[in-house]
Amino acid sequence: MNVLMIGVDETSLGGMLTVAKNYMSNKEFCEKTNLMYIPSTTHGGKLKKLFFSLNAYIKISRTIKKNDIDIVHVHMSHGGSSIREGLIMRKARKLGCKTVAHLHSASFQDWYQNLPTIGKHVVSNMMQYADVIIALGKEWKNVYADVTKHKTRIEVIYNAVPCYSSNQYNSDSKEILFLAHMIKRKGIDDLLQAISQIRDKIPSDVSFSLYGADRDNNIKEKIERMKLTDIVYYKGWLTNDQRESCFNKTMLNILPSYNEGLPMTILETMAYGIPNIATNIAAIPEAISDGENGFLFEPGDIKRLEVLLLDLISNQEKRINISNAAYETVKNKFGIDIHMQKVLELYNSLLN
Repeated sequence: MNVLMIGVDETSLGGMLTVAKNYMSNKEFCEKTNLMYIPSTTHGGKLKKLFFSLNAYIKISRTIKKNDIDIVHVHMSHGGSSIREGLIMRKARKLGCKTVAHLHSASFQDWYQNLPTIGKHVVSNMMQYADVIIALGKEWKNVYADVTKHKTRIEVIYNAVPCYSSNQYNSDSKEILFLAHMIKRKGIDDLLQAISQIRDKIPSDVSFSLYGADRDNNIKEKIERMKLTDIVYYKGWLTNDQRESCFNKTMLNILPSYNEGLPMTILETMAYGIPNIATNIAAIPEAISDGENGFLFEPGDIKRLEVLLLDLISNQEKRINISNAAYETVKNKFGIDIHMQKVLELYNSLLN
């Protein structure tokens, strides 16, 4: 079996790159698939992206012909990605390959619904060049089924993360983590507002650490304007080398997003044993059962977020119980070996 995987390059920070790296770093998966990887997009201006994608398209075509590729597995988002990867899948099918579209976008549904009729028709046709679509959750499966007019096979395969041999949670830790881009969609404004409302009730040794890209270059200004500089700290992008140290200091992980796929930050922190507070959207409830292995609240419900924060900050025993359940959930349902086996089974079903 020869598999060519298409995704983003190293400059494109985020969950999609993390997922792609999980495949490329898994020795057994690479051996069974003779895996090759070509990025089809990069970070930068429109002209830079265009030339990069055109060169990638040529390279992909040559690689398929030269290496007798059986399956082309593309990682897709929304917007230009749906067209770019759609064209790649169309070319791959013309060259005799089976195609897999792995959808990651948190904003796909909103974006698609706002397209004009002709735009929806184009996107629907592009997605139908996939022999199978991988959805990150059951809700997303229904969305893609509607987009493709139920003409394309869709399989739910959850994102996955490497698992530790035991629960690593440090219940004496004092930092609360927000690990996402500093954008409204991720709920950063709601989190800051919640902190502002309850700061007088938060113990003086507890602080909030914000990690992620600040695309608008205004997160520090927001923290200063809300007079939170003594409790909230923006620390930039969290590198792989920093992850272990960061997680060891983390009491809770917070993700108050308004739309998502299945966030890698939730799975990564749960795998470490860190309790999560997140919104009840997309595939998140398929990972977090409210009150059992984490806590859920509705997007924008800042009052509920305040209550959950204060309750968990003050209750170490509850955090430990949630931690153990979170770790077991990832180990049994979202482990990397489980994911790789399901993808290999999908590949074999296409070829057979």
